[in-house]
Amino acid sequence: MHSFSFLCPAKTCAGANALEHLPFELGAMGASKPMVIQDKACHAAGLTKMLKHAFSASGLAFGITGPVPENPDSEDGAVFIRSLYDHYLEKGFDAIIAMGGKAAADAAKALNVAVSLGPDALKSGEIPQPLSPLVFLPTGTQAFEGSCTWAQFSNRSMVSPFLSPDLIMIDPKLMVADDRNLLLDRALTFLSVGCEVFAFSPAPPARAYAAAVVAMVKDALAALLASGIKGPDNLKAAAKENARIQKTLVQASVMTGYLISETAPLFCLSIGRAIAARGSVPQGQIMAAVLPAVLESMPSAALGNLYLHLSDPDAFSSVPASQQPAAAVHEIRKITHTLFSLSHGLLPRTLDEAGWTAESLDSLKEQIRQEQDITDDQTRTLTRIMACALDGRPMEK
Repeated sequence: MHSFSFLCPAKTCAGANALEHLPFELGAMGASKPMVIQDKACHAAGLTKMLKHAFSASGLAFGITGPVPENPDSEDGAVFIRSLYDHYLEKGFDAIIAMGGKAAADAAKALNVAVSLGPDALKSGEIPQPLSPLVFLPTGTQAFEGSCTWAQFSNRSMVSPFLSPDLIMIDPKLMVADDRNLLLDRALTFLSVGCEVFAFSPAPPARAYAAAVVAMVKDALAALLASGIKGPDNLKAAAKENARIQKTLVQASVMTGYLISETAPLFCLSIGRAIAARGSVPQGQIMAAVLPAVLESMPSAALGNLYLHLSDPDAFSSVPASQQPAAAVHEIRKITHTLFSLSHGLLPRTLDEAGWTAESLDSLKEQIRQEQDITDDQTRTLTRIMACALDGRPMEK
């Protein structure tokens, strides 16, 4: 499960005036007339005004579509893509800009397959070559759904490195405010992915990206925990703090998308998704509860160095090298214990506190095994992880 390589095909631009560079970046890709696909939140916030301003002096023309249907997998979604396909060809567009979250990104990727390879490629799901230029403009922490190398269309999943956007541009002006509870859950999701990839990836570039994700999430969590689960009482102060946290997490989200695209299925992610889909506890909280057992489940030469990114240089240097792996896992447990305390027991530290039993996890384990097509050895590791995450006990060596 942890044998993977790493290659990031996307270019990332981030900053207060990143959007102003978009016309130049499109020109560098040979594009002069992009089609803009937006989701409902983006449309409601009127964010395309920012886009018009950025293009005002460029001389480039672009077209803006209506918002993506709420359920892209429905017949409405298929009709929407067919109408975009006809309009794209009729008006001579040569690039696609996805603006928003998962819905906009999935629609843009599906359309890009259709206009680049023909509509039949959507049925076969085969993407053997690069597609037309695709730009993703995230508007929230769901950015990892757009930066990854997969897409979902008409209840069909497509996976290909060519589905990755060519350019991801992060500009604070485009952010739609995320709920604070969502910010916390996404932070835990990104932290879990970053820690697992850092601990087990044999690829130095992947560990570098993972270390950056862990560092950004650590800063965001520090701000979240400093003001409590609910945040400041003053609404204006809360909005300002949430915006600052979101700005950091959006960047972590994009890099998390790169990591999960270029790795084999991750234990934390597989378990988190499976449990969250069948329970009432969000995915990030489940992943954080499982993470200590995952980190202890297999030998890792990099686990000790993870402590450096979870703490600080002084704390890292004061702990003997032989104890640094245990210290890294302890830092994760400190986060879940703090959240449990601040939430008065509402945020779980274990799968048991999340409402699961050993019996219910057995059936879930079998489903994960079949979905991920993992080996017998990996299944045994998964069993040990779930058993230890159920009550929070350390993994026996």
